[in-house]
Amino acid sequence: MKILITNTGPWGTGSATVVNGVLDELLKRGHEVRVVFPDSGFPSPELDKYYKKEDIFKIIKFPVTYKGTEFYTFPLIITDPHPRNYRDAWTFKDMSEEKFLLYMEFLKENIKQAIDEFEPDVIECQHIWAMDHIIKDLGHDYISVAHHSDQMGFLYDKRMRKYAKEGARKSKFIFAISEMVKEEVLDLYPVNSDKVIVLSNGYDQKTFFPETTSIKQLNKEHNLNLSEEAPLVTFAGKISKTKGVDVLLKANKLIQKEKEVSILLFGGGAFSDIVKKEEMHEYEMKNVVHMGHNPGHVLAKFHNAADLSVMPSRSEGFGIAALEAMACNTPIVTTETGGPDTFIIGGTVPKEDPEALAQEILKYVNKPKKEIANLGREAYEKAQEFTWENIVDGRMNYYEKMAK
Repeated sequence: MKILITNTGPWGTGSATVVNGVLDELLKRGHEVRVVFPDSGFPSPELDKYYKKEDIFKIIKFPVTYKGTEFYTFPLIITDPHPRNYRDAWTFKDMSEEKFLLYMEFLKENIKQAIDEFEPDVIECQHIWAMDHIIKDLGHDYISVAHHSDQMGFLYDKRMRKYAKEGARKSKFIFAISEMVKEEVLDLYPVNSDKVIVLSNGYDQKTFFPETTSIKQLNKEHNLNLSEEAPLVTFAGKISKTKGVDVLLKANKLIQKEKEVSILLFGGGAFSDIVKKEEMHEYEMKNVVHMGHNPGHVLAKFHNAADLSVMPSRSEGFGIAALEAMACNTPIVTTETGGPDTFIIGGTVPKEDPEALAQEILKYVNKPKKEIANLGREAYEKAQEFTWENIVDGRMNYYEKMAK
């Protein structure tokens, strides 16, 4: 079977993690796969993985000038930072009507070329957004995947609503990454519930797994000065209000008063985008280290050394980052968003409640090491339910219906 997968952006986000996981499993099963996405060509350790496999990845490269109009980068669905884009990159909403229509035309030419060259049996579009609407206009059947960021975009960007509604209405099936996202889809788009299928996400088992490491070793490898005695807490996600980083920094003010705890933040973005100078007294940066965006194998080592991971999101459709931590024998504390709190091993707290978050983190880091280790093993066992093999098994039934 030949499967074409499109994504609104390149690697470094949850939807791209899904694409990579599904791609690898499909290739392992002997299917042909082509992936289409835009990218701005920023330096990255993973650049060769994508740019040197032209038989698999069709990259729409930016910056580009199309019909005399310059597009300096690809637009984002929502304002949250993207690790493969500029800090102040524009969203679809920021584009003038003229530029937006030209961008859609440019995308359409690239997608048409990819379809004509590859002649897929099945097309799967990440996000109910621009690309599935374009494929509808080209006259092809397709599956849309709702990731929650596109539902956030629907509420944020009024202009895109007619495109998203039509894209959803014409899709043969919609894969929703959680029951919560299915509810959003049914609430926002004119579709029947029988074509919205909940297929959860998975994680990369080749990257995230239990391994022996230590804070001492990581200090040496990454030129850090973390306390070897203090508990270590990891966070993986964008430095944004959506991911609740500001809430975590407020919670840290309470945490550090009671106990020295090292908090490592892995993800793109800048504190200045979420923390106003005049509000700095509300936050605590003590023992907080921003590690920036890192490859998965680096993050995995820190998860393995950590006592706890944390996901204080205001909104979260599924939460692959939670699975990645759990797969490294690390329990996690999340907020009650309807996504990760349905499967995590650890604790949950209300959204936007720094005091509750601080107390829950302290509760876990104060547990005996043996109890934390037992929770970690339980977290690992739970993560094993979310393999890409299982996720692709769920997809294949619908792929086969599409290919007939």
